[in-house]
Amino acid sequence: MEMRCKEDIEIGTDMTPPLTPLSFSLHNANLHTHCSSCFSLITTPIPNPIPPFYCSPHCTTAHSSIHLSSAEHHLPSSSTSSLLRTALRLLLSSHRTPPSTRLNHLLTNRRLLTSHNDELSETIRINALAMATAIAKQRSGGDGGFIESYDDAVLEEATDALCAVLTNAVEVHNNEGRALGIAVFEPAFSWINHSCSPNACYRFSFDSSSLISQMESKLRIAPFTHDSQQPKINCGIFGSSGEFAQGKKICGPRLIVRSIKRIKKGEDVTVAYTDLLQPKVWVKLMLLVLVFHA
Repeated sequence: MEMRCKEDIEIGTDMTPPLTPLSFSLHNANLHTHCSSCFSLITTPIPNPIPPFYCSPHCTTAHSSIHLSSAEHHLPSSSTSSLLRTALRLLLSSHRTPPSTRLNHLLTNRRLLTSHNDELSETIRINALAMATAIAKQRSGGDGGFIESYDDAVLEEATDALCAVLTNAVEVHNNEGRALGIAVFEPAFSWINHSCSPNACYRFSFDSSSLISQMESKLRIAPFTHDSQQPKINCGIFGSSGEFAQGKKICGPRLIVRSIKRIKKGEDVTVAYTDLLQPKVWVKLMLLVLVFHA
């Protein structure tokens, strides 16, 4: 899959409205200092020492139910991470789409990520077990002791969600370049391919007050397949059809794709999956790990 321009694009043009993530989570180091919903810095004292923390009633309403529904609070403290929280939250609104290797229209690359007897495969296996156990406890009501039993279907769901996050998630940075957490966005962004000489970049928006006016921006790109079949996905103003983007539940850092070159109508839109300012050997190593979304 790839995303192509629907019109001629000039340099410095926003090609998407602010896209709402399908799933997201702060890194552990930021759970006590930033809002778990919008990722903004919390400047007022927090009376409750146990995260998640929120910066406003809106963020509390938008995100607290997701936190309680995703089973993440059943994870053991030793295994809790932004990866697992994001994967569990992705399962809240997940659905299978043909082919079966896709979750919410996103490629999971499960076969590639788990087919080798290496550290990555073992990490996925251990984390999927922790997720499946947490989900089993959540579904049992979470009362009366720790539930260790789960069926194979739950483990399959957990593994696919982890692989989808590993394949599609991007690290969210603030304006100063600090890494705050990770987020998975819908195909309008996730289907954009990598290039070491990209024609587009992306930035993040954390200001909920300006969200409505920004939503008026056009979606100037569209999905494309080489067999000319246009997939019927929701690439609308809110970016996704998941729980994170419905009505008052809009939350999370938004992502905006912007052109850095002139792009012709029908041309493939590309971004850099890695930091191209890193040493060449490091970039090549990262590109070996990255899986393109085509």
